[in-house]
Amino acid sequence: MPRGSRTGWQSIRLGVASLLACVVAMATSGQAAPPLGNVQAEAGSTPVVLSLDAAVAYALQYNPELVALRQQHGIAAAAVVIADTYPFNPIWEAKVRDASGPASAGITNVVSNEHKVFIDVEYRHQGQHRRSAAAAGLSRTDAEIAFQELGLAVRAIRAFDAVLYRQAKLGLAEDVIRLDTEAEKSVTALYEGTKLSRADLIVAQTETLDARALAAPARAALSASQHELRRALGVLRDGFAVQGSLETPIQHWETETVLAAALERRPDLRARRAALAEADAKLRLEIANRYGNITLGPAFEYDPTRISLIGVQAVIPLAVLNTHQGEIMQRTAERDRAAMDLRWVEAVVRQDVNAALARLEVVQSSAEFYRMEALPRLKKNLDAIEELLSKATPGVTVLSVVDVRRKLLKARDGYLDALWEVRQARADLAAAVADPRLAIAAPTPAPETLPPPKQP
Repeated sequence: MPRGSRTGWQSIRLGVASLLACVVAMATSGQAAPPLGNVQAEAGSTPVVLSLDAAVAYALQYNPELVALRQQHGIAAAAVVIADTYPFNPIWEAKVRDASGPASAGITNVVSNEHKVFIDVEYRHQGQHRRSAAAAGLSRTDAEIAFQELGLAVRAIRAFDAVLYRQAKLGLAEDVIRLDTEAEKSVTALYEGTKLSRADLIVAQTETLDARALAAPARAALSASQHELRRALGVLRDGFAVQGSLETPIQHWETETVLAAALERRPDLRARRAALAEADAKLRLEIANRYGNITLGPAFEYDPTRISLIGVQAVIPLAVLNTHQGEIMQRTAERDRAAMDLRWVEAVVRQDVNAALARLEVVQSSAEFYRMEALPRLKKNLDAIEELLSKATPGVTVLSVVDVRRKLLKARDGYLDALWEVRQARADLAAAVADPRLAIAAPTPAPETLPPPKQP
């Protein structure tokens, strides 16, 4: 690669480095990220409230894993400086000797001097190949860093969504406990008034116990999800709260459009392309080095008879016994492997996009069913059965209301699972296209929450 074409690699590197800058700007446009690492949760203290985009921005800026990984840029940048520097220093060889002998030798200078200056001369464009390899290595390193940043951003999104999901599941479990407890009280009152049998009371008490048993696993799952979010953010303690919703608008994408964007944006694909260019430059450098370098420089000698000799001395290696065929074979194999890696990652990108879009279509349909059909109809059924109960319709008991309410609660639980799957599919798509904004979407209006039960 010519020296002037380094600007092409620089533009690629800058494009990769700015890949996730939009996410940081979304959260930091108004204010700096809160110093969560220094926040200590105290009794009565107000926790820092994080939105999804702010959490992603904080993770990208402060996660210690990324802070350490970004140091690789400095190492790769130093390799560019090394490649820009000529690898050989000149050598000065001096010989100062005492000259003595018979008078017939004609010695008129008793101090003989010989001085030579040598330097290895690269005459097969080795410097150009070396600079190309270093520039490609820097681009590869920056792309690999961007890929890790993308992975952390998606991980933070998943962890944030998991906390929202587990909070909603715990809230639903607490709603079930509250409603079953109130239903048990109503059934107890009716049983004491001899309006219901002992079996009805046992069923109501069993429902309450079953609901209470679900709360502990929900709290444990919430605690685990909060721990994962702390790891993604790079903080050690609590002191923040999450704010957001799992509700996600229904969107559809054209596969070819998304695939084209992924092939252009994916940092791991950019890294493989840079790795191929780096391996190719190293191969060309190895081929150029197979003949060795000429050692060239001026020479001066002042002999014992006061004769001055000035000229040029050259040392030319003869590539006869070692033509570096083994090294060239190694570099060729490395380039071929880099080409195969590039083809493999291209196939992975296509698979990721297709899988993410297919999963998203399925789970969006499921969430839409719950949102538009199942929950409204069950809510209407609950209102109808409660109205029948209030009118003392024969055959309608409190347990009938409890049964319909349990089905509605189960549907709400299924709706939460569907929303969670949609969020996971959106995160998959964000990772496939290398655009975290696809997983940070404005929420859609949530369906009506379950009202308090009516007393019979």
